[in-house]
Amino acid sequence: MSLFGSIQMAGNTLQAMQIGLQVVGNNIANANTPGYIREKAIFTPAPVQELGSLTLGLGVEIAGIVQNIDKFTENRLRDAAGDRASAEAQENAFRDLEVILDSLSEEVSIGSRITGFFNAIHDLTLTPDQDNAAIRDLAIKSGELLTQSINSLQRRVSVQFEDLDTRVTQVSDEINTLAEEIRVLNLRIVTVEGGGASGSDAGALRSQRSTALKQLSELADITTIETEAGVTNVTINGEILVFEATRREVEVRNNIVNDQQVAQLQFADNGSDLIVGGGELHGIYEARDTILGGFLGGLDDFARALTFEFNKVYSQGQGQVGFDTLTSTYQVDDPAAALNAAGLDFTPQNGKFDLIVLNKNTGTEETHTITIDLNGTDAETTLTSLAEVIDSISSVSAVVSLDNELVLSSESSDTEFAFEKDTSGALAALGLNTFFSGSTAANLGVNAVLTTGDAPGSKFAASLAGIGEGTENALDLINLQDAGLEDLDGNSITGVFNQLINEVTQGSTISASVAEGLRVFEGTLDAKAQSVSGVNLDEEAIDMIQLQRAYQASARYIQALSELLDVLVQL
Repeated sequence: MSLFGSIQMAGNTLQAMQIGLQVVGNNIANANTPGYIREKAIFTPAPVQELGSLTLGLGVEIAGIVQNIDKFTENRLRDAAGDRASAEAQENAFRDLEVILDSLSEEVSIGSRITGFFNAIHDLTLTPDQDNAAIRDLAIKSGELLTQSINSLQRRVSVQFEDLDTRVTQVSDEINTLAEEIRVLNLRIVTVEGGGASGSDAGALRSQRSTALKQLSELADITTIETEAGVTNVTINGEILVFEATRREVEVRNNIVNDQQVAQLQFADNGSDLIVGGGELHGIYEARDTILGGFLGGLDDFARALTFEFNKVYSQGQGQVGFDTLTSTYQVDDPAAALNAAGLDFTPQNGKFDLIVLNKNTGTEETHTITIDLNGTDAETTLTSLAEVIDSISSVSAVVSLDNELVLSSESSDTEFAFEKDTSGALAALGLNTFFSGSTAANLGVNAVLTTGDAPGSKFAASLAGIGEGTENALDLINLQDAGLEDLDGNSITGVFNQLINEVTQGSTISASVAEGLRVFEGTLDAKAQSVSGVNLDEEAIDMIQLQRAYQASARYIQALSELLDVLVQL
């Protein structure tokens, strides 16, 4: 090798060290840039030169500038981020649900309202019947406060439910935005890297794509495959989302889940469901449909249990006065259909009840037994046939309204009517002589008969021995608070609500523990990834010193070669 060749070799070394220093400087400049992946220059020996029997090296050259990344750890980190995002969405749903329950407790909890309601009925039994009109009004008011608390809880949780449903639409937009970003970056990376021919990574573009993939994995559990050309293809549950320089659009579709209309995502091109097993979207689905949807379903079950079980007992009794007119609170779909197949919210069974007709002038009572035939053999009782049977009784008329409700009325101002001994549940199912109206947490209320008109409290059915006779039915109502009921699988009305609250408490504890564990796991993987891909300023300082010293040594080598050339020139 000539002296000029040696000088050229040293010049190449200076250039290589300068490029290495530029890479170090770029790493230092991006030390605090989110998502930046550390780069490194790949130094390789230059091709050798044969000089006789000798093989001489020609210095160093830069083979490429690549990212310092552990792709296996990065993939695991993306999976962990998706699992954590899903768990946090569920944790937040439980936390928000507890906040709602706690806020109600700060006012007056539903549990306290239940206790207050039954205590008010108990107070009714402690006073002589003729002196307890105000206490009857208080019992009715306590019932109203209970139903209002249940309504309020249902509304607040429904708002939270709707917020999550809205978030699904936002996630759809975010997935489309990130998929488009990845598609564009795929194209740019392939262009810059020449399909892998350059030997260098498009570092900044790859860092941007890695950040986009991380954000996408937090929304939905994705699988990524990088080709030799540098393209990253993305699939979700086997369905292609991004393929090379193309992508698929995701859109919102309204679907019915647990009898509620909810937003779900699908692929726009073929309408196939976007099925996820992780990521925020999975957590939203679980939080909305299972956690909040389950709670709302449980609250409806409690409202149904409270309504039907309480009304079945309440409808056996009589108030201080009877009725001169009464309309059922529940409608049938078809007045000609059997009552147990007519679309009532509550289903009656084969049995009977008594209709009491009181002559207010003489004080005489007539009792008429009304049979509810639902045994599936003979002509079964329909709303129309029931109206005909009652209408045949002297002094009482019965018709089916245009709204498919049963309307009863006294034919004389001297008579009034009441009910007792219902073994069929028809009174509770139709909403005749009942305390509660509605059948869900949203529409639960107190029968308008007890809240409107003159002295509505006088109609509170506390008696069992007849109109205005004692408070024995109130005692039966009190026992409902903690009594195990066959239709509730041995649980009590209070027990049903307590079970619902306990499920929230237990679920919240478990979800918080799971989310914390996944946060720790993600943090561990992130630390491992950062140890490889993150910029360590101490390491960069060491590399900088090494490159600087190599640069200085090469410069001195050139100086020595220059002195040798001077000697030759002077010969």
